[in-house]
Amino acid sequence: MHTPDRQARWVERYSTPSHMPYYVWENSVPRIADGFLQCAVYIYGSLEDAQLGEHQGGSGFLTHVSFENNPDWSEVYVVTNRHVVLKAKTPVVRMNRKDGNVECFPTELSAWKLPQDGDDIAVLPIRFRYHEVRYWSISEKLFLNDSIVASEDVGIGDEAFMVGRFISHEGREKNSPSLRFGTIAMMATERIASPYGIDQESFLVEVRSLPGYSGSAVFLYTPNAMNDMSMMRNGIRRPEDITFFGNSSNALAAVEFLKPKGPYLLGIDWCHIPRRTPVRNAAGEPVDGDWHVEENTGMAGVIPAWKISEVLNCEEFRMQRKEADNEMTRRKAASKVSLDSAEGEQSTFTKAEFEHALKKASRKITQEPKH
Repeated sequence: MHTPDRQARWVERYSTPSHMPYYVWENSVPRIADGFLQCAVYIYGSLEDAQLGEHQGGSGFLTHVSFENNPDWSEVYVVTNRHVVLKAKTPVVRMNRKDGNVECFPTELSAWKLPQDGDDIAVLPIRFRYHEVRYWSISEKLFLNDSIVASEDVGIGDEAFMVGRFISHEGREKNSPSLRFGTIAMMATERIASPYGIDQESFLVEVRSLPGYSGSAVFLYTPNAMNDMSMMRNGIRRPEDITFFGNSSNALAAVEFLKPKGPYLLGIDWCHIPRRTPVRNAAGEPVDGDWHVEENTGMAGVIPAWKISEVLNCEEFRMQRKEADNEMTRRKAASKVSLDSAEGEQSTFTKAEFEHALKKASRKITQEPKH
């Protein structure tokens, strides 16, 4: 992932309730590899909506799990939210083709795996002509887990970005996913009450989530992380007194201490946290009645990646992958061809043999005439 020198700027914001303008100094966001956009898919409620690119539905992303005995082969899955597919009823997955068009994949709700514990996750195993579709799937090996959280010292303030569907400017003729940037505001310790009657395990990420981004992949990526815990575990201490000039400068060592963190799949966006603000009159007093407006706080609820892993590794999917893995092993064993490569017998090449061969192969080099 390419990360150029980061710059900063003054950003105008407005206070509440007086709407007073004020300015804060913000760092610019890092450059993200374009390939990350290709993991996103769009979810529609009907084939017609998908073909017309209607402004409704949600987002999703592609992931894959490698086979155990044939790790160069894998099974691909579409991941989105439970509430996205339930609202769609007959979910249609739309992806970009390499020829510039789109491909629509109608599905039945029964084909999607919905966790029994009520997590707002839905997973669809899918196979298609991979060479015709422009896509990138996220390896399960990139999923955040407890081990990575501990070793990388993942916590509040770490940077994140979300790849999904900006419903107001999403691309009608083809998928044009956008990125939103933010930071982890709260670790997945306080659960969020879900409409499905459970307390959903969630990160809080200040990433300015909006309707349409439900089902988006959220990545953890801090370009220059001061990884105190992980670095000290490796026996490296942070430079305490940094000298920038002169022969005693240790500024380079201080910069090298800043190591990138990620990218990892942090999880899946499933909600944004609104704030109820009472409606006020011209005098600034609340009007009669329970009048209020919902304001977007910018806080997104993100279900941790390890909850997605639980679905990907359910008994049904594991057995399906095992059968496909065994079939691939049988197909390889049944092959009648012999690959056109040969390996000669290994022999020891002594120093004397090397010198003899070098002398035999040497020739006098004559200088080429200059033209």
